[in-house]
Amino acid sequence: MAKEKKETKPESNKKPEVKQSVKGDGRGLGFFVLKILFIAVLGAFLVFIYRGEDAKDVSLEDIETALTEKTEITKVMDKASDRDLMQFIGLNAPDYDEYIYYRNTTALAVDELLIVKSGDDNKVKDAEGAVRKRIDSQINAYQGYGPEQVQLLKSASVKKLGPYLIYISAKDATEYEEVILNVIQ
Repeated sequence: MAKEKKETKPESNKKPEVKQSVKGDGRGLGFFVLKILFIAVLGAFLVFIYRGEDAKDVSLEDIETALTEKTEITKVMDKASDRDLMQFIGLNAPDYDEYIYYRNTTALAVDELLIVKSGDDNKVKDAEGAVRKRIDSQINAYQGYGPEQVQLLKSASVKKLGPYLIYISAKDATEYEEVILNVIQ
């Protein structure tokens, strides 16, 4: 009897197929809902934060009234003129819609409060640059002998909110800033 020869096919380089079921990462629908919820909360948070950058369109006269009624700014600083704005900050008053500038004229005092308002964002940015230059020059001037002044200048507040630039260098800076923000936000 003749044995039947089995025909053998040469093995190919193919790997055997393994069937896998697709189930995602195994975390299920609950995890998907959590991701969506997290994205929604993050989005709401970002809207809230960026909304905080906005400011109401308020006359600087209203801000000045609030400052003089709710703080003792006039006991610490004097209202400055257009000439003072140019001399100390380097800004030309007619370039802005409105401004308020108070400064302490006592020797060795670095107390200043400036608010400029302009519908032109580039003008507000220019004012910010001038204020930062003022702060730097004051720090350089007081560096060797006025540590209290240098500390006040280093902790000065410079904020851009909508059409406003707010600069405060003073011992009561937080109090002034709070009053201003309550009026414009």
